[in-house]
Amino acid sequence: MGLANLAAGLMLWAAWMPALRANFTLPSDPGMMELAEKFQDFMAKFGKTYNSQEEMIYRFKVFAQNMETSQVLQDTELGTAQYGITPFSDLTESEFAKKFGNPVLQAVPFGLTEPPRSFMAAPQFCDWRKKGLSPVKAQGECGSCWAFAAVSNIEALWKIHRNVNRNLSVQEVLDCTYRSREGCLGGYVWDAFQYVFNNSGLVSSALYPYIAENHRCLKFKKQILTKIDGYSVLPRDEKYIANMVATQGPVTALINQKHLQHYRNGIIQRSKVGCDPNWLDHAVLIVGFGEGKVRRGTWSGSYWIIQNSWGKHWGEEGYFRMDRNSNTCGIAQYVTTAVLKDLGQEKSAVCPK
Repeated sequence: MGLANLAAGLMLWAAWMPALRANFTLPSDPGMMELAEKFQDFMAKFGKTYNSQEEMIYRFKVFAQNMETSQVLQDTELGTAQYGITPFSDLTESEFAKKFGNPVLQAVPFGLTEPPRSFMAAPQFCDWRKKGLSPVKAQGECGSCWAFAAVSNIEALWKIHRNVNRNLSVQEVLDCTYRSREGCLGGYVWDAFQYVFNNSGLVSSALYPYIAENHRCLKFKKQILTKIDGYSVLPRDEKYIANMVATQGPVTALINQKHLQHYRNGIIQRSKVGCDPNWLDHAVLIVGFGEGKVRRGTWSGSYWIIQNSWGKHWGEEGYFRMDRNSNTCGIAQYVTTAVLKDLGQEKSAVCPK
């Protein structure tokens, strides 16, 4: 910590101490001082400001509780994931779920699909980011993860199979998929695909930019269309899903997002008790997979590479990794992808390693 930040931290500490003593059982002043310094760094790094000293003290209290939660997660982690300070460290669990969750996913409308009898084994490594996918985006405080996952899936398929860069309008999907309710309240990836199919594509984000809030549906006469030929719901078989990712491109998935609030980096592996695979409240994009091994640890195995929609300052520059073949946090429960039939090529795409 620099001298300026240290001075600010000391001032913050001096101003907070009476209130902190009234709200906390202080184990030791040096320990609380270190926590106050971390909170000061957190505020500076992520540009956090609060409307009053009372709100700042409350957020510090939440921050302290989240540091305890992160330590518990670290102690119970089965993979290589690291937990700690993130852009969401001043939010309670319920606030995080309300701002970034997708509650409508708890009523998923279709059931299990069976895998085909045979399919090719996937390679060890696949990373479509090396093909030049669209940059990681930030959904803001709007439950639009479903729209971002769907749009990113379509953009990726156009890049992979037609070598065409598209920056499509997430806001159009948000505004126009559901006419009876607001898209920021959540939605289904497959409903987004159905909207795109019915409307012969999407306009560009330059024409219809994202504003992170609900708006009336706009229509433009002169559109640059990015058509799809429908969508597919994949079997709950991670080997089959890996084969589809390797040969066709990224796919969308639903997951339990609870532990992502505190995720920093590494490969997440949680037990079913620690991360319920049937509680699905977030949509993401699987962009690849790989094999990993920890020389001095106990974890070894395969993992997914997943794109999130919380910006580049979260996780591994906007991405995270999760254990593969254990249905961690429900990753294999509902996997879908847009379909492009007229690819102009007979052989499968080759995923970069």
